Amino acid sequence: MACKEKPSFVVDLLLSPSQSDERRLADRFLCGTRIYNPVLADGLAIVEALRADPRWGAARRMKKGAARNEAFSAVRTAHGFTDFSFTGLAIRHKNAAGFSSRIGAHETQAIGTRVFKALEQYVFGKRGRPRFKGLRRPLHSLEGKNHKGMLRWKAENQALQVEHGWQIPVQLPNLQKDEWLAAALQFKTKYCRIVWRNIKGERRWFLQLVQDGRTPIKASVAKRLAPENSVGGLDIGPSKIAWCTAVEAGNERFADEVERPHAAIRVLRRKLDRQRRASNPDNYHEDGRVKKGRRTWKKSPAMRATERQLAEMLRYEAAVRKNAHGALINFLLGRARIWKDDGVSPLALQRRFGRSIAVRAPGLFMDMLERKAERAGGQRDIIDVYRLKTSQYDHSTDTFTKKKLSERWHVFGDGRGRAQRDIYSAFLARNTEGITYQPSMLEKAWRELASPLLVAGWYETKLQREG
Repeated sequence: MACKEKPSFVVDLLLSPSQSDERRLADRFLCGTRIYNPVLADGLAIVEALRADPRWGAARRMKKGAARNEAFSAVRTAHGFTDFSFTGLAIRHKNAAGFSSRIGAHETQAIGTRVFKALEQYVFGKRGRPRFKGLRRPLHSLEGKNHKGMLRWKAENQALQVEHGWQIPVQLPNLQKDEWLAAALQFKTKYCRIVWRNIKGERRWFLQLVQDGRTPIKASVAKRLAPENSVGGLDIGPSKIAWCTAVEAGNERFADEVERPHAAIRVLRRKLDRQRRASNPDNYHEDGRVKKGRRTWKKSPAMRATERQLAEMLRYEAAVRKNAHGALINFLLGRARIWKDDGVSPLALQRRFGRSIAVRAPGLFMDMLERKAERAGGQRDIIDVYRLKTSQYDHSTDTFTKKKLSERWHVFGDGRGRAQRDIYSAFLARNTEGITYQPSMLEKAWRELASPLLVAGWYETKLQREG
């Protein structure tokens, strides 16, 4: 049985490398790329041999259970499809290339593990075929296996040790003003990771400390947490999220601070396409279609500048969105610790509302909510929406009625009035138990919530509508 991974969190620290440090780091990443690609090539060959083995097909036809798992494990071991084999393969490629003095052993072994995990997900059908690293998809990170190798955090010097005699200082903010960072640095460091990112057209280097344990909660956030065992319900949409507790409700927009400049992005992408065509006229037919086959694509300095401008625009948007999601999650955790939702698939929403999903990222929001709720002593529960049908149920008549997407209000069957559709779905999600509804319990909960909803404008009685 696979061991359950222990909880961990990441601390991001900005490095201050000199020009010499940057050259040495760039060389280290180049060595990592030249190890990653041949290991991946060998791994893909192993995967092909694995799938062609009759024993693999026989194991797939077996019933799920211990015997099937043992059969798969035997075939994988026979073909060398194990983490241990890939770490050894990475070391052999490193030694054959003569990189012994240019990249560490632990970083090399971590590259082998990284390739193995990517191929394992590919074999199990959980992700696509891993791709090689190159100019368009460079290697962005290198990490150690533990905190006992060369790559380690030197807290006393506030620096990253890359090798003996080579340390890179870290820009630490004032810890007296950053309560979360001060608490996070007290945890044990499992291993270190070097990451580079393009920010405003410049390469910035970061140290990521993978800390052992759950991420600490700011004291200011902990004071605002809702009582333990408090429950809320959510209804997730492509751009909004409706929430409901026992005494209040709301309908918030995902990442309201993010306003994507669609027109400006469209202009940049069209400009990029013109520059690409001007730099590579031989790669296009006379009618403008791209010629088939593998071809070399040239990039002019102007084209690279346009790419950097577009990438920076999207990077800034992602940073603002993540910060907005965090603020909304803290707001919700101040209302309830346990949140129930219908577990709608972001991919399903993306097929219908792709443009909105790309900007609002509800899937990212729900992942963040689940992690932060667990850290705060709560949880995220997913209800069985296929049986409960929160968008169709009416507790006043105990019936299900389909609605059009354009119908934004739920009209009660007993004639009492109407409620905002998403708010009512969140109410049903909060007050459901198991896979069935209990109308009497729902009616009791609705009476407690009706007055706040009337004040907020999410519920209108029959008299109000007629008046």
